[in-house]
Amino acid sequence: MQKYTKPVIQGPFVGVYIGKQATDSDMNMSDQQLLDRYLTAYANGTLSDGMSLLIASFLTYSPEARAKVADLEVVAGAMLEELPVQDLDPPGFDAVMARIDEGRDNAIQSFPKVTDARVPSPLRSALDGNLDDLRWKFRMPGLSEYCLDSYEGEAVSLLRAKPGTGMLAHTHEGEEATLILTGQMADGDKVYRAGDIAVADHHHDHCPKIIGDETCYCLIVMSGSMKFTGPVGRALNLFT
Repeated sequence: MQKYTKPVIQGPFVGVYIGKQATDSDMNMSDQQLLDRYLTAYANGTLSDGMSLLIASFLTYSPEARAKVADLEVVAGAMLEELPVQDLDPPGFDAVMARIDEGRDNAIQSFPKVTDARVPSPLRSALDGNLDDLRWKFRMPGLSEYCLDSYEGEAVSLLRAKPGTGMLAHTHEGEEATLILTGQMADGDKVYRAGDIAVADHHHDHCPKIIGDETCYCLIVMSGSMKFTGPVGRALNLFT
């Protein structure tokens, strides 16, 4: 299993919805600013490893977002060309070449075990097998988790939730981004489908529920810890 490596140039979020077909005209300013922030950071290489994996996977669903990232990378490339050329000492040169080799190796070794059409191509190199073959860990009735390691400062995992499964009410100390891979998830008055991203933080106390008749698989990237709310949830915090 490998950590995803991007192969090219490197306010509070309260229940934000980012759709795979979202455009400037159908997103409010807060949503659009959040999406632009993610895409810009992804294009210039400053996005965290876990969120880079999530955004790279999201881009496979959204031609509009892919076009925007391509434009941002052109701008980033132009800015690099304007920087003064500086000589690199041997250690610096060696470090640059090592990073290039690492990216090439990751590209060559991509997707060795996963052929599952439900898994976006950037996510495949981070998994040990197809979705049905992973070693899922039981979390609660109807809900299982597969954790991805080697993401410093972030908890990155896949969730598998059966139709009708409801999460316990909770909030977050950091941010939680969820990319839906299959199925549908209702959260408040919004419904998230394959290719949609939901983002929540400490302003958002929510209890998502899986709806429809299809098992929901989703990729989750979380910074900070999760805190359960409500009478039962608060008791569970003592054991987490």
